[in-house]
Order: sequence, then structure tokens, then C-alpha cells
Amino acid sequence: MILRPPSGEPVTRDVADGRWAEPSGAADETVGEGAWALPGLADAHAHLATRELNTQPGSLSEAIGRAEGALRAGLTLILDKGWGDDTVVRLIEEVAPGDRPEIEAAERIVTTEGGYFPGFGKVIDGVDMEESARDSVARGAGWVKLIGDWPRKGIGPVANFTPEEMATAVAVAEQGGARVAIHTMARGVPSQAVAAGVHSIEHGLFLEESDLDALAGRGGMWVPTVQRVETTVTQLGGASSGGKLLIEGLERLRRLLPMAVEAGVHVLAGSDLIGAPADVAAEAIRLTDYGLDRRQALAAVSTEVFAATGRDHEFRPGTPADAVFFAENPGDELGVLQHPVSVMRL
Repeated sequence: MILRPPSGEPVTRDVADGRWAEPSGAADETVGEGAWALPGLADAHAHLATRELNTQPGSLSEAIGRAEGALRAGLTLILDKGWGDDTVVRLIEEVAPGDRPEIEAAERIVTTEGGYFPGFGKVIDGVDMEESARDSVARGAGWVKLIGDWPRKGIGPVANFTPEEMATAVAVAEQGGARVAIHTMARGVPSQAVAAGVHSIEHGLFLEESDLDALAGRGGMWVPTVQRVETTVTQLGGASSGGKLLIEGLERLRRLLPMAVEAGVHVLAGSDLIGAPADVAAEAIRLTDYGLDRRQALAAVSTEVFAATGRDHEFRPGTPADAVFFAENPGDELGVLQHPVSVMRL
């Protein structure tokens, strides 16, 4: 939803305990008068712990700086999809909510031996998935992140978990009030993840049309991170086997992403270390080259993320008094998203 106070008839709201309240008395000032407003921008696939794709421990001070920068850029919600340590969970604990976006986060990324960057994340070989998932739920802040597949030399992408293990992770997460996200760029694995009940498909180049209704039916999310995939193609080389696979997957997105939105899947924008979370609007703009119209892309970086995570994003009494204001309508020109004029976070 976009709220624009009509010229000459400003919408005035009081704030009580960080939430919009019914206006009372004379208003000396109207919040956002003459501006276009959203409840905030959102990054659905962030990694605040670092500024680039590497396997180094996160820096708490730098992560705090990125979170503060994201808030200045208009983000009021970040879904952090995990790292190799607890940097982001510590950030949530140490920084007052009003000084950063609202953050949900996985702690350590869960994988198998040979199933991700060596020595990074939590390797669960020999450990029961139920036990591992319970640990991840307890240590995280609302998410468990699985690496669903990873390329092996001479073989290509290989699944890291069985469908039964994925389903166990989902069941344990839901018992603990958390969600499961899964990294997947291989064939077959996205469909297994959907069948297992995974809540958010990250990248998901090889989701099938037949998966969309099931994913939509449970309010599932798809975060395609197209800029991350494009960057990986450049790094691998388009003529490499991995590059060719990803190019094929990107072409599939042009057809499937509009279908997913039409089916009711929450298609969301995620920065995934292409810039910082503060730069996530660029991902939303790029989604228009993959079949989303401007309004759908705007929702992918704002209201759709709030809806997918069960947050009320309407401007009405009782909802969080967070807002980002723009001089022009971002629904008409998405580039406006990169230039907020003010941000309110209480």
C-alpha cells in the first residue's frame, strides 16, 4: 500500500508506543505531508555480517554500520539468511530496535561435508537433522538456512539433504516459531524443497511451474536474487558448465517469475551481497527485466516482504509507525526508491 496525503487534505496520525494512533487535538505538523510513503523498504536475502562473498568471520561493528546504513536508505525490515557465525544475532541483541531495521535472521548456515565452502557454516554429517535444526532454531532469530545443493568437481550440483531431512527441518522450525530458507541452484532440489514445506526458496532457478501453486498455497516465498546469479555467471564465465547452467536458469526466471506472482507466491527482492542491503532497490529494478511490472517489483522490495512474514503494513491505528517518504511516486519510477527524503522508525 502507498499512502499519499492529498494536497490540502493532509493525513495526520498520532503515535503511541511506536504505533500509529488516531489523531487527537490540533496538529502542529503533519508527518509526510505532500510526500509518497511506504511502511519501509525490505531486503529478503541479506548478509549483514560481511560486505562481500567470502568465508571470513563477520565483524559486529561493520555489521552494525551496514544495518544503520540500511535504515538511512529506507529499510525497516531485513531477512538475514545466515553466515558462518552469530554476528547478526549479536547485532540484534546489542542494537536498540529503533536504531536499526527490524531483523529476522538465521545463525550459522547448515550444510554437509563438501556441500559448501570448506570450513564454513555448520556441517551436520553424522548429526541428526532434528537435533541440528533445534540447535539452529534456538541460536537463530526466526530462520534456519540450509544449503540445498552445491557443485562437486566433475559432477556438478549435488543435493546435500534428502527430502525427509528437509521436511524434518521444517517441522522442527515450525515447532519453534521459525522458518526454513534453502539455497538451491540445481535441478530437482527446488521441487523437493517445496514438497518438504520449505518456507523460502533462495535463487530457485529450477523451480517448476508445477511447484508454484503449492508454494503459494502456504504463503511461501521465492527470493531469486537475480543480480547475485548474474554476477556468478560473470565470475564462472558464460562458457563454463556452471555458467551455462545458471544462464539457462536465468532464462527460466523470465517466464516463471510472472507466473509465480500471478499464482500468489511472495516473490521478493534480496541483495545477497550485491552491494549492501541499503542497495536492495537495485534488485527490485532488475526484477522488471525478468517479467515483473513496476508495481510488482515495488511490492517485492516493500509490502510483499511484510505480508510474507505476517506483518501488518497498512497505515492505520495500531500498526507500527515506520515509514519511508519519497518526493515522487515510486510506483511510477522505481529509481525513486534509491532516493528517500526521510525515514521514520520508532
